[in-house]
Amino acid sequence: MWSSTTGRGRAVAVLGAVLLAAGLTWGYLLVAGLGGCLLALVLVELAAVVAARPVDAERDLEPRVVVRQSPCEGRLLVHGRRRRGLVRLDVADRVQGALVPVPLPDRDEPDRPGARVVYAVPTPRRGLLDVGPLQVRLAGLTGMAARSTETGGVDQVRVLPRRVPLAGMMPGHRRALAGSDEAHELGGTDLVGLHEYAMGDDLRRLHWATSARTGTLMVREDAEPSQAHVCVLLDDRASAYLGDDALFEEAVELAAALCRSAVADGLPVRLHTVSDRREVRVPGSASRRPLQEHQDLDWLLAEIDLTGSLSRLELHSRDLDVAVAVTGPGADLRELGLALGEAPSRVLAVVDPAPLVGAHQEAGLLVLRGATSVSLAAGWDAVVHP
Repeated sequence: MWSSTTGRGRAVAVLGAVLLAAGLTWGYLLVAGLGGCLLALVLVELAAVVAARPVDAERDLEPRVVVRQSPCEGRLLVHGRRRRGLVRLDVADRVQGALVPVPLPDRDEPDRPGARVVYAVPTPRRGLLDVGPLQVRLAGLTGMAARSTETGGVDQVRVLPRRVPLAGMMPGHRRALAGSDEAHELGGTDLVGLHEYAMGDDLRRLHWATSARTGTLMVREDAEPSQAHVCVLLDDRASAYLGDDALFEEAVELAAALCRSAVADGLPVRLHTVSDRREVRVPGSASRRPLQEHQDLDWLLAEIDLTGSLSRLELHSRDLDVAVAVTGPGADLRELGLALGEAPSRVLAVVDPAPLVGAHQEAGLLVLRGATSVSLAAGWDAVVHP
């Protein structure tokens, strides 16, 4: 905590001292009196700020996980008067180091218990957003003296990529077991797991044998053998985006849209980075029940960043049906095409600032080009659901 005169206060004090000295030197009592009044005003305001009782402030954030550019609110509770005599209160919150003013109602009475001031916390970028500490500033009414202090800790808001609309995922054919190339036909389900009954679950999926044995209602997690297995390969190498972070953000948003579409359809999905730094596997779920892996996927999409690594990943798994690589204009498309392995449906989505064509076939690959994640998603929809 520190108290001092502000730039305005120092300027007024210097002016007052000059007028006082000149007036006394040359015998101009009116000028000397004016200088003395200015000095007295600065001293009175400084004394009022120093003598003011400290004010405490508490802040909550809601929600702690948001989509980029979506609303996030700070809720501020101030203990003490917001204005007392010659002193007023100003509060600002730090968001990624930048001060965000908190508008306080102009009133003199103390805050009622539980009364909170709600203000918007900006979420301009994806990632972990540091919020705090609060800066509480007591200032004189004319702004010539101030006392500032920081209170509270640093909280984090997890900002996810924007939600880009996508019509759905490409159909796929699961290969049969034992490594043959025979595809399962639609129809029938496989039991892949059980979970405890929750409100909203389909009662027709109750697994009576396990429920009777455990004494708890258990619900089947079924999967269709012919459901598509999806892999999204996100190029996180800086060289692929020619050093342009904005292009990478568009790529992350498209990768997120593909993963969310597969998860919404209950399909098993795997998100992997080309640098082989990160991977999340989400099992399929016929009930679309939220899984821990869904949160892991969201957190990875929020925190992933570019790397200078030149290594690349090769997908050797034969059980993939749809493999999509999302990359930038500086990537070697032939190399990424080989990395997608033997998946029946292979797509390269290229974030290209100046695409000449929106979609074309290249060496057995479907190549989509677009300047933004939205335009790439529109190209995907036009191909998958013409």
